[in-house]
Amino acid sequence: MLNEKQKDEILEFRKKGYGYKSISGILKINRDVVRDLCKRNGLGGFLGYGKSVPMESKKEIPIRQTSCESCGEPINILERRGRKARFCSDCCRRKWWYENQDKKDRRESAWYSFVCLYCRKDFKAYGNRARKYCSRKCYVEHRYGINI
Repeated sequence: MLNEKQKDEILEFRKKGYGYKSISGILKINRDVVRDLCKRNGLGGFLGYGKSVPMESKKEIPIRQTSCESCGEPINILERRGRKARFCSDCCRRKWWYENQDKKDRRESAWYSFVCLYCRKDFKAYGNRARKYCSRKCYVEHRYGINI
C-alpha cells in the first residue's frame, strides 16, 4: 500500500509530465500501481490517450537546450527518450547533409545494382532495393511517354 507522501509524489511527477514507467523507476514502485493512482485522480494517459493535463502543469516539463549543427540556433527540446536532436528543422538537416556528404556512413551492403527499365543502362542506387529507373527522366518517359 502507498502512504500519503508517496501518493503526493506520484501525482506531482505526473503533473510535471513524467510517464508511469519513469515515476515507478524514480520511486521504486510498481508501474501498474502508479498508473491506477493517476487514473483515479484524473491524470491518466495525457500523452495521447484519455484526458489531458491542464496547460499550467505541462509547462513544468524540463527542457533540454542544444544548438543546431547547421545554423547554430538554439533547439529547445522537451526531455524525451531517443536520439538527441542535432538540427532545428528539416531544412537545416537537409542543408547540412548536402554540404557534408563525406560524413555519410555508406555501407557497401546498402548499394544495389540494377538495369534501368527504360534505357537499359546499368546503375547503382544506395539504400533503395526497389529502384526501377536510373533517373527521373527515364521514369517519366517510360511511364507517360513524355520527353523531358
